[in-house]
Order: sequence, then C-alpha cells, then structure tokens
Amino acid sequence: MAEEYSIGVDVGGTKIAIGLITERQGLIASERIASGFGMDVDQWVLDVNEAIIQLCTGIGLDAITAIGVGFAGQINPATGEVKASPNIGWRNVKVKDRLENVTGKPVTVVNDVQSASWAEWVHGAGVGATNMVCVFVGTGVGGGIIIDGGLYKGSSGSAGEIGHITLKPGGRVCTCGGKGCLEAYTGGWAIALRVQEAVTQDPNGGKFLLGLVDSDIRKLTAKEVSKAAHLGDSFALDLVEVIGKDLGIGIVSVVNMFNPETIVLGGGVVDGLPWLIDFAAHEIREGALASSVESLKIASAELANDAPVIGAGLLALEQERTKHLW
Repeated sequence: MAEEYSIGVDVGGTKIAIGLITERQGLIASERIASGFGMDVDQWVLDVNEAIIQLCTGIGLDAITAIGVGFAGQINPATGEVKASPNIGWRNVKVKDRLENVTGKPVTVVNDVQSASWAEWVHGAGVGATNMVCVFVGTGVGGGIIIDGGLYKGSSGSAGEIGHITLKPGGRVCTCGGKGCLEAYTGGWAIALRVQEAVTQDPNGGKFLLGLVDSDIRKLTAKEVSKAAHLGDSFALDLVEVIGKDLGIGIVSVVNMFNPETIVLGGGVVDGLPWLIDFAAHEIREGALASSVESLKIASAELANDAPVIGAGLLALEQERTKHLW
C-alpha cells in the first residue's frame, strides 16, 4: 500500500507551522507563515492554502489525503469549529468548513496539546505504550490522554485540561477564573509571578536574578529563572525544585486515575527547566499508589515544537481511515 500524505497545521499566536506528514516518516517538510491576534479568517485560509500548495510541489495536491489543524483553545471536534482560541482571539469560527471549501480536502480540527500528545505516542517518547498521558508546560499547562491506543477527547473535546486540576483549594487565582489550579503554580505566567514574589521577599538571595533585569523585579520571568538555574544560582534552583514538586503533586492524581504506562513531560518551560522532570518524578513515585507506579515510565518529550503539527497531520489521517472522531 502506498504511503498516504497529510498536511498538519499548528496555529500559534505569532506563527503558523504547516507540515507535510506521513504516518511512517512523520514530518517531511514544513513552512512557516506569520499569525497574530485578531487575524482575518478569510486571509488566514488563503495563506494556509498557499503554503499547502508550496509544500505539495513535487508530489501534487492530489497526493494529499487530509488536512489536520491544531489550535490552542476549545474545539468542537464534531463540527470542526474553533469555539475559543485565546492566542488569536477567535470565537465560534467554522475552520473545517472554510478550509475544506478552499482546499477541497477533508479537514480535521484538533486541540494543539491533544495533537502533540498523539505525535509523541506515534513517533516520540510514548512509542510502545498503550496508555499514556502527556503534560505540556508552557505559558499554560495542558495535557493529552491516550487510553487503550486511542486519543481520549471527552464529551465535548476538552479532555486533558490537566492544568486546571485543583492543586491547592482556595489558592492562587488562575487565568481560568478558578483558584488553586496546577497551572497557577507551574505555568510560565505563574512562574513569573512566583519568582517576582520570591525576590521581593528575599532581594539578597535573588540578587543574581535581579542583575539579569537591571533590578526591575517586574521583568523577571521563567526565562530568567532558566538562565540563572543553568548558571548554578542556588536561589533559582530552589525555586525550580518547589515548582517541580508542585507539578509532580498535581500529576499524582492523573497517575492514580488513568494508570498509564508512560507519563511524558514537555513544553517550553520543561525544555528551559529540565530539572522539573526529576523533581516531579520524585513526587509522583512518592505520592501515587504503588500499583500505579510500579512499572510507570516518566520521560521527556522528544518532538519539541514539531509535535503539534505532526500530530494534527496524523490525526487527520486517522480520521479518514476510521471515519471516527478520534
């Protein structure tokens, strides 16, 4: 059987990645185009279509089986509608219909973290697992859940919102409006607040971090924590330990609930602060049920920024093969 091609599209707040995908090889070639908050939907469709045409030079558009598009936010998988995507400010946009009308190809619209999780399962750190949970820590915290070899999406497509597990009831206010969410302690935006608070309370201990921002505490972010930690600053490393432990405590509930073979940790914050994995792993193994961790593998994500675009393309192929809303 000839290998099928698909297109994967990962829509971010500043750029859109478009990739040519096969199930066996993963990402073959890619293009990037600009995006931005409030961008025009019609122009977006035309720009994505043009990038697809460029990628298909040499194999022809007819070789493409399907297109998968991933967005950060809430998706209706049945209709392919983007209900809300905070990165670009879209609400209730019928992406599937619009892109199918222009390309003539079937389109599957997915959540970007769910698509990244699928990619890690097929081509990354989750290869060989039947049950897997991915946790991606970037500006926010999201997840994807593989159960018995299938992507679990939930009744409305929102499964995997691990960042909104309640870590500390009545705790820090989260961007979702809740209090005490895991994201409010471990997401990139939360780390910025935590380091600012820590340095305010102990400016002498945080003097190295302050030196990175010319003593302007408001400029401290996860990026400065990463730089200081890599340079061996003990104050930054202590903060990383606290954050890593919080991350692990939050994941304990996930491990007990789903009993996966593999937990995959990734995202920009984890890439910048790799110590988080060991600190989180220790808390998971100490806090979860013994039967849930006796054969648990805890691994770092392998596909980095390519995961969402690869996963979107792979899920589009899966959709066409099974005619089932993954």
